[in-house]
Amino acid sequence: MIVYLRFYEELNDFLPRARRKKEFTREIPETTSVKDLIEGCGVPHTEVDLILVNGESVDFSRKVRDGDRVSVYPVFESLDISGAIRLQQRPLRNPRLLADVNLGKLARYLRMAGLDTAYRNDATDPELIEQMQREDRALLTRDRRLLMHAAVEKGYLVRSDQPTEQLEEVVHRFDLYSVLDPFSRCIHCNHKLNQVEKDAIRERLLPLTERYVDEFAQCPHCHKVYWSGSHRRRLDRKVKELLGVD
Repeated sequence: MIVYLRFYEELNDFLPRARRKKEFTREIPETTSVKDLIEGCGVPHTEVDLILVNGESVDFSRKVRDGDRVSVYPVFESLDISGAIRLQQRPLRNPRLLADVNLGKLARYLRMAGLDTAYRNDATDPELIEQMQREDRALLTRDRRLLMHAAVEKGYLVRSDQPTEQLEEVVHRFDLYSVLDPFSRCIHCNHKLNQVEKDAIRERLLPLTERYVDEFAQCPHCHKVYWSGSHRRRLDRKVKELLGVD
């Protein structure tokens, strides 16, 4: 059985150069779902938002037939495809994220942006899948095979190896600009911060901080104290621009 495939825009990142930005054929021995066909080409289903088979919008379960022409599209930013079958939830109604073990710096940046981001540096793949399902989180990873797990409904394959660029990718991919709340969450344990009176934490402050700073926040879980200080000024320019802070 022969089928014809064409992947569009950034989905070509997953393909060998010889198959990028053009139609190619695949011979498959038996009837399979369009989801398995796409992932067999190396493209995780979480990256796909629209599939056309012979010009008709279909979902992942559609069985492929001999001679089918399959066009595969990523998440659309501006094109109106409201009449088609959208395969990804966008934007996230409840942005709860889960970063895998290789994305620790990204997790800190996401928490700095005020986004609920779970992270453990020792989590195994099965543990990540279990936590993702239990807490209804979108999985962030650089392991495309992990995203191909049947249980993963929401996820994103992080392309860059630079944390500042990774932050920009995730915010853009899930359209999180409107829910950013910089410095409202503990970057160490992910809990929302509470405002705290200076007198309550005065003994923990260095002399210069006690003298010149009056507004503080504290994590209710690990009790770490935060205030506006030099660490914000040292942030990468890209991060400041994205978060809208000076």
